[in-house]
Amino acid sequence: MGEFLFVRVRARWQKPRLAGIAALTTILAACGGPASPDDGDGNDQAAVSCVPSGSLAGWRFTRFGAGTKPAITVGPDGTVHATFIMESLEGWVRYASLSTDASSPGQIETIANGNFYGPIDILLADDGEPRILYHDHGLEDQVLAIRSGSSFSLWPMVNVGHDGWYNTGVIGPDGTLHTATYDPSGYSGLGLIYGAWDGSAWYIELAAPGSFDYAGGTAIVYTPDGIHAAFFDDEAGVGKIATRVLPNDWTVATIEPLGGRVEIGRFPDMEVDPDGSTLHLVYLAVDAMGVGVIRYAKGTPGAFQFQDVLSVTDFTIDFVGARDIATLDLTANGEPIVAIQTRSEMTVLRVGTQEIETLGQFQAGSNIQFRQQTEVVVDAAGRVHVAWWQNGEFPGTVCYGQLDGG
Repeated sequence: MGEFLFVRVRARWQKPRLAGIAALTTILAACGGPASPDDGDGNDQAAVSCVPSGSLAGWRFTRFGAGTKPAITVGPDGTVHATFIMESLEGWVRYASLSTDASSPGQIETIANGNFYGPIDILLADDGEPRILYHDHGLEDQVLAIRSGSSFSLWPMVNVGHDGWYNTGVIGPDGTLHTATYDPSGYSGLGLIYGAWDGSAWYIELAAPGSFDYAGGTAIVYTPDGIHAAFFDDEAGVGKIATRVLPNDWTVATIEPLGGRVEIGRFPDMEVDPDGSTLHLVYLAVDAMGVGVIRYAKGTPGAFQFQDVLSVTDFTIDFVGARDIATLDLTANGEPIVAIQTRSEMTVLRVGTQEIETLGQFQAGSNIQFRQQTEVVVDAAGRVHVAWWQNGEFPGTVCYGQLDGG
């Protein structure tokens, strides 16, 4: 199906040859079993139910269909907007929505066909329509897809190098869309790229120069004192935040020192407190191969307070590449809701000032493998929404869960 695995060699990525059908069958089995052909509506994917085993009280689950690396956002009316991709030479980017009371999503729309890599991001603009960011491997740039009515228009962020990897975005109060992506070390290696879309054109800056691997993750937020973009410096082994004070004027600070750990700060996610300036982050700290802890940080660059959230095992980094193992969103009063996923377990937590409350803890069912990526959103009514994908890379199944009144 045009899918490739990536093997890291001397800090660069190359595409190994597959030894015919036998190798392809082995890869499919390692991903949780082969998928049946997909005719485009997502209903032919040979995957068992999206309902995991575990603490199911208050949760309901459904699936968006065939795909990988989903992103979701929720509108003021409670409608869930989702996007997901097929990573392949003959891949696609798709969009679907799920209304509050529906048991299954509406029609799945194909935004683009081509050679794509994720994760990707989805935002909701003031007009109620989604804005979707994805990496077009053929263009070697990021693309912004804007939905208007029943169709999408595509706006590439044309730039030097091979940027647009690991898209993340935020819309500021004036409607400007801000985004951070990598031009990674496996390609031209310029560093962390910042882009701003004003509604008609892109403006681009180099936020943090350096040789960074694209699989480290990014997050971006807007505050009145500047744009903050979190990323992972795999050469130093630490997460960092680049802050835009003025045009073409960025400062870079380490989130947390490495200490005695293997690495700290990969897969950052970040939100802004209701006070408008305090930052909340979650990220992975690795103590040994397959052993680590999800860390939570609150404060401002250079003045964070840190907390362990959950110890994790049964995860891998190099083989699977770019993911979002831990993500967070905030309730109306600023309490973090954190979703964490390994290959076998998914946990949703409320991180309070006095204690950490488990809202859901689920295990992958028989013949299911979680893909170490999840996203969590808290809507205006306090409902908790999570999305993830499971089983094969060809293309896998995009799943969704909701906790009412979480």
